[in-house]
Amino acid sequence: MIKQLFFLLIISLFFWACAEDEEPLAEDCAGIAGGANICGCTDSTATNFDSLATYDDGSCVDCAGVAGGDNICGCTDSTATNFDSLATYDDGSCVDCAGVAGGDNICGCTDSTATNFDTLATFDDGSCEFLLNGIPIKWIRTYDGDESWCVNKVSDGGFIIAGATNYTGLLIKTDSNGEKEWHQLYDNSTSLYSVRQTADGGFIATGYYECDTLPGCYPDIYLLKTDGSGTIEWEISDGTSNNDWARDVVQTQDGNFVITGTWNDDGWNSKAMLRKYSGSGEFMWGQLYSSSTANEGNSLIETSDGSLVLVGYSGEQHGAYKHFMVKADSDGGQIWKKKTQSVGDALLYAVCETQSGGYVSAGFCNSWRSNLLVERNSSGSLAWEECFIDESSHYGYYDMTPSSAGGYYLIDDICYLTKTDEAGSIIFSVQLAHVNQSVIELDDGDIVMGGFGFREGNSGGPISLLRLDPSNIDTGGYR
Repeated sequence: MIKQLFFLLIISLFFWACAEDEEPLAEDCAGIAGGANICGCTDSTATNFDSLATYDDGSCVDCAGVAGGDNICGCTDSTATNFDSLATYDDGSCVDCAGVAGGDNICGCTDSTATNFDTLATFDDGSCEFLLNGIPIKWIRTYDGDESWCVNKVSDGGFIIAGATNYTGLLIKTDSNGEKEWHQLYDNSTSLYSVRQTADGGFIATGYYECDTLPGCYPDIYLLKTDGSGTIEWEISDGTSNNDWARDVVQTQDGNFVITGTWNDDGWNSKAMLRKYSGSGEFMWGQLYSSSTANEGNSLIETSDGSLVLVGYSGEQHGAYKHFMVKADSDGGQIWKKKTQSVGDALLYAVCETQSGGYVSAGFCNSWRSNLLVERNSSGSLAWEECFIDESSHYGYYDMTPSSAGGYYLIDDICYLTKTDEAGSIIFSVQLAHVNQSVIELDDGDIVMGGFGFREGNSGGPISLLRLDPSNIDTGGYR
C-alpha cells in the first residue's frame, strides 16, 4: 500500500512539473484564450464594414464619420434633382437640374417665344411649349434646303430627312430634339424622295437624276446607299431612254432593296414598277404593272408575310386617274392588282398594313381637291372608301401611320394633321404649317411631322420638322 501511494506521488509530481513548463494560451481580439475571432466593424450599414470580421470591436463609423452613429447620408437639398427625403446628413452629392454638382441652376423654358417662358430659369430643360396656328407643339426646326419629301425615324431616336437643294439631292440627320447632326449633298442626284435606315445602321435613299443640258435629258432612277454618317457606299442610276424615277424604297427581309416608281414614261404611256437590287447595288429583277396607258407607283411596303404592296394611280397620262393598288410576291410576281374609280380623279400616296391583314391607303380624290382614304382586304377587295369633300381644297393625304391607340394619323398637302379611327371616321383634324409630307408616331405617343413638298396645292417651303403631343389637341370638333 505504501509503495502504491509513493508511485502516485511520483506521477503527480511529474505532471505538475510538465504543467509548469507550458506557455499560457494567447487571447484573440475578443479576449478569448486561444480564440480565432477577426475583429472589426460588423455593421453592414457602416462606412468601414468588414465582411471578414467575426467580432465587432466597436470601431464602426457611420457615413458622417460618427463612431457608432446611425446617420443616413445623401442629398438633403430639396431643390436638387437627387434629393433624398430619408437622408439626415448631407454628403455633398447634390446635383442641380442642369447636372452640376453643388450647382444652383433654375431649370425651365428659357425661350422667350414659348408659351411657358420662365424669366427665372437659368437652364433650359427642354420643357418649352409653343403654339402653331393655335395648336400646342413641343418644337419646330428648320434647315437649309429647297424641298423635303420624306422623314423617317432612326434607331438612336433621331430622324433622317430626304430632299433637295439647288437641284441636288440631300440627306439631313438630326438628334431626337431635331437638332441637325449632319447634312450631306449628293451631286449625282437631282432630288431624293425617300430614305430609310438600313439594318447595318446606314441609309438607303432613292429619287431621280436629270441632267441639265438639253436636248435629250430625261430623268433616271437614282439609288443611294450610305453609312451612318451619310458617306456614300455606293450609288447607281437606272432607267430607259424616256422618263424614269423612283418614289419609295424598302429594305426587304433578305437584306436587299426594292424600289417603286414610274418606268419608261414617254409623256403618254408609263408603267408602275418594282425593281430589286442587292445589298451592294447589283440589279436583281424588275417587274412592271399597268391597268391603263399611264401607271405610277408612289409608295411601297413589305408585308408581314414577305409580299410587296405598292400604291399609285392608273389612268390616262393627263387625267382620268383611278386609285391603284398592286400586291406582288417577294419576286415581284403579281398576286393581284386593283384599279378603282372614285369621286373624280383619284390617286394614292401612302399605304399601311392593317392588323387584320388588309391594306389601308391614302391620297386624293375629287380631282385633287379632297382627301381620300381606302381599305382593301388581303385579297384586294374594297372594304371601304372615304372621299372627304368639304368647302376647302386639301389636295390629298401624303402620308399616314398607324396609331398605337388604334386608327391612323395622316398629313395632307395643306398641313392638316388628321386622326381617324380604324373605319376612317375623323376624330380630329387641325391645320399646322411648314410640314406636309411625313407623319411619325414615337414610342411615347408624340407625333413628328416633316417635309414640305410642292406636289399639288402649294409651292413648298423651308425644310422643317415639328413635334407635338396629340393629347394636347382639342378634339371637341375637328376643323
